[in-house]
Amino acid sequence: MKKAVIFLILVSSVLFGDLLKDADKLYSDKKYVEAKKLYEKACDQNLSKGCFRSAFIYENKQKVKQDFKKAFKLYEKACDLGDAKACYKVGSCYDTGGVLKVKKDFKKAEKYYKKSCEKNFELACYNLASLYEYTLDVDKNGKLVEKYYKEACTKGALLGCYKLAHYYESQKDMQNAKLWYKIGCDREDTQACFRLTDIYVKELANLKPEEFKEAFASYKERCDNGDTMGCYKLAVMHSTGRGVKQSYKKAKEIFVKSCDMGDNASCMEGYMMIESGF
Repeated sequence: MKKAVIFLILVSSVLFGDLLKDADKLYSDKKYVEAKKLYEKACDQNLSKGCFRSAFIYENKQKVKQDFKKAFKLYEKACDLGDAKACYKVGSCYDTGGVLKVKKDFKKAEKYYKKSCEKNFELACYNLASLYEYTLDVDKNGKLVEKYYKEACTKGALLGCYKLAHYYESQKDMQNAKLWYKIGCDREDTQACFRLTDIYVKELANLKPEEFKEAFASYKERCDNGDTMGCYKLAVMHSTGRGVKQSYKKAKEIFVKSCDMGDNASCMEGYMMIESGF
């Protein structure tokens, strides 16, 4: 009996796989009506992709009558069947109303974003953090803002890194702000790089003359030990002549060294110096 059940499951898996494969082929050939029929058949068999693709066709009026209500119901079913993107779609509809013209409900948006985020869809984590930061009990949800921006960042949503850093900066936590701006910068988010370098330069500008010598020694030691933040500040001191003899050549050398260690902000500065002929 057990072997028979396993056999039936395997056969069903192959058949449903072929069904979706055929539907995908029709869709890629822009035979949307025929594709929709197969996707709906797959959806009736509780295959989440069939529900999601059917919803997409109805939403975007792909040779069928546009039907937002039906599209939304299909997205809901796809989410219930475990599709992370569908959960995000439903959440965003409740969050903004969206093109599907759903009545806004921020608590439902929270629920669906959370389901999607738990399935590792990074944009849902980002939107959930934004919901906590700007809409839902803003004064009480600081830890949730941190948690979900961090998840968004670590799961691949680059803007999550920047927004987490910006949140820390708004809370006057500059150590964490610099840490997450740097993570974003090193992943080639130029916005994060510019904000990070602004902070570095401002910190240097706020040094008193009597602090230059101690700061220079500290940055040099940190740079020698592989700390790229220390290298960046050391290079800026050389390029501006603050606390040390001004030398663009030395600054460029340090930026290049730091760039070679993987610091994107230093790469950006070094490149600009090279392009400027230094």
